[in-house]
Formats: sequence, structure tokens, C-alpha cells
Amino acid sequence: MNFRCPVCKKQYVTSLQVARHIFGTGDKPHRGWVESKGYSFIDLLLEQATGPGNKSYEILAKVVEESQAEIKD
Repeated sequence: MNFRCPVCKKQYVTSLQVARHIFGTGDKPHRGWVESKGYSFIDLLLEQATGPGNKSYEILAKVVEESQAEIKD
């Protein structure tokens, strides 16, 4: 199963790749989507940059997985 970015609809093999894409893009629509899901984009990004492991990527990947049914073509 491919996962799609809920903002721009790009497809990736894993939800973790979509999370990396969202952080890497970091534009207003992608930041807004993260914040609409109840998370602070900046806080997640800072945690990812300064904390050990991939905690923020994993959190965002789970949100992406849960949002797949909401994505319209």
C-alpha cells in the first residue's frame, strides 16, 4: 500500500517517508495540516532535531496513516 501526503497528494511507500516529506517541505499548507491535527509543527521539528531517535517522525507517520481515508483525489 502506498501512502499519500494529505496536503499535496504525493505518494510514498511508507508513512514514515510521508512524515519526512512533510517536515522537509515545511511550507504553510503542510504546517497547517499538522497543526489541524492537534500538534505543533515547530515543537515536533525541534524534538526531532534535538531528541534521540525518530519520535516525531513516528508520531507524524501514525497521524498520516490515520488520515489516509480522508484524502480525496
